[in-house]
Amino acid sequence: MIRSFLFVTLITLIGTAFRPTLSPKFASIAGTWKRTGMSLVEATGKTTDMMALMNSSMPCSKDITYTFLGDGQMKTIVPDACGAMKKTIEDMSVNGKWSMSGQKVTITTTMKDIPPATYDVSFTGDTMTWVFNFSDNPKAPNPTKAKRMALIYQRV
Repeated sequence: MIRSFLFVTLITLIGTAFRPTLSPKFASIAGTWKRTGMSLVEATGKTTDMMALMNSSMPCSKDITYTFLGDGQMKTIVPDACGAMKKTIEDMSVNGKWSMSGQKVTITTTMKDIPPATYDVSFTGDTMTWVFNFSDNPKAPNPTKAKRMALIYQRV
């Protein structure tokens, strides 16, 4: 009996040790996320906490969720607490699409004057980080001549 137990335990440990490493459970943007951070790095190197500015001017923004569907569609869910801004924010993402290639995600909208945006994406557990490099997106409006913007999302 003890030999059988030890044998099964040994087989289990060996199987676990040599099992191929799989991608993390959350290594996909598909699902629902809440933005928890947003910082802008200017050409001078100065970093601005854009999330804090947005939350102070529109407190309901901390409760906005972003859903990325498996078919490439995306939806923004804005809480009623945002009042008149709810419709405006949701309309901005109508017909939005996402696609991913390697560690890059591209977001396209049907809004004129808004070019597709490409972000570098990384995952740590249930946290997703997008980095928008303005040099990689030369058609993006950049009145402040910023270098990059980092957005942090938490899976809901």
